Amino acid sequence: MAFDVGPVAEPAVPSARTWRSTVVGMSLGLGIVLALSMKWLMSYQIDSAEERRVQQKAARAAAARCHEQASHAAVSACLKDVEAKSLPPQ
Repeated sequence: MAFDVGPVAEPAVPSARTWRSTVVGMSLGLGIVLALSMKWLMSYQIDSAEERRVQQKAARAAAARCHEQASHAAVSACLKDVEAKSLPPQ
């Protein structure tokens, strides 16, 4: 004699798949956003470093031109002027 359990209910798998796929999708989306953010940040830092190198090179060239002055007072005044111009704005 067979035991009849009645109508078989659908398993709860579709709802479990729904929230799991949502979590996986959100994780993938977050990963993509983080990767793009890191790419932008790295390119921003590289560009900033290049600008800083160019500015420092110009300041060193100006300081070298200062040392071509005849007197020590003129060299000191020129170096102070170059230093004041090369400081970043605050």
